Order: sequence, then structure tokens, then C-alpha cells
Amino acid sequence: MQCPGCQQEMTPPGVYDDRYWCGCGRVAVEGETPEDIEIRERGRQQTLDLLDYAIALRGSGRATLLKEEPEMGQLIQTRGCGKCGGTMYKTVDTDENGNPTNEGPYVCQGCGNCE
Repeated sequence: MQCPGCQQEMTPPGVYDDRYWCGCGRVAVEGETPEDIEIRERGRQQTLDLLDYAIALRGSGRATLLKEEPEMGQLIQTRGCGKCGGTMYKTVDTDENGNPTNEGPYVCQGCGNCE
């Protein structure tokens, strides 16, 4: 089957496929006319254009949001457990300047003691 777009011979269907395909992106099913193939190609191009537009909108919106949001982080602090002598851990949320904004309790990884 010949591609109506680039006039090259289309690659025949594989074992698990029923469509001819071409390197230019067009696909065809056995028995389709060149007009049918071009109609499908126009629809595919319109779909890709809309998808590119949606991705661009989402991308520009996300970039703006990321610039506006402050950079925040989290630190882990440790100390010895007074009950079993194991290591206790505590998470500390920080603002964009590294100043603590919120912290949880110390929790022992060995006995589960909270302080």
C-alpha cells in the first residue's frame, strides 16, 4: 500500500497489528482509500495540536506557580532516648530561609518512646 502523503510504500501490518504504517506518521487499514487515510491524518494532527496546546497551558501555569511558591524544606534532628538509649528522631519543617516553622515530637526508633 502506498502512502498518499509521502508517496512511499507503507510498512505492512505485523503479526499482532492490522494497520499499515508510514514513517511520516500516517496509518491505514487494508481497503482504505487515500482520502480515508488523509481524513484520519488530519484528525490525528488536530489531536496532536490540541494536546500540544494543553501541555503548553499546563506547563506555563505550573512554571508560574513554582516561581511564586516559597522553597520550604524539612530537617531531621536526632538525640538519645532516655528510656532505652536508642536513637530518637524528630522532623522539623523550615521556611525558605531555613528557619523552623513546625516540628514534631522525638520518636525512638528502638522502643517507640515519644518525648
